[in-house]
Amino acid sequence: MIIAQVPIIAQAGTEEISLTTAGAAIMTLSILLVMGLLVFCMYRILHSSAPAERKSASQEMETADDLSD
Repeated sequence: MIIAQVPIIAQAGTEEISLTTAGAAIMTLSILLVMGLLVFCMYRILHSSAPAERKSASQEMETADDLSD
């Protein structure tokens, strides 16, 4: 099925603006890509295991201030 033009009516005026087939295809692909990324991210968030432990610097670490004393 090929869509030649999709009519879009602007709210501000009465002139009709049409969307070409290539424009409709690019818009559809971009919306599908964003929706796919949304589903992927939500799946990873909702199906992840317990939060990983945060790794921080140990309190015994010597800093430049400690070395100058």
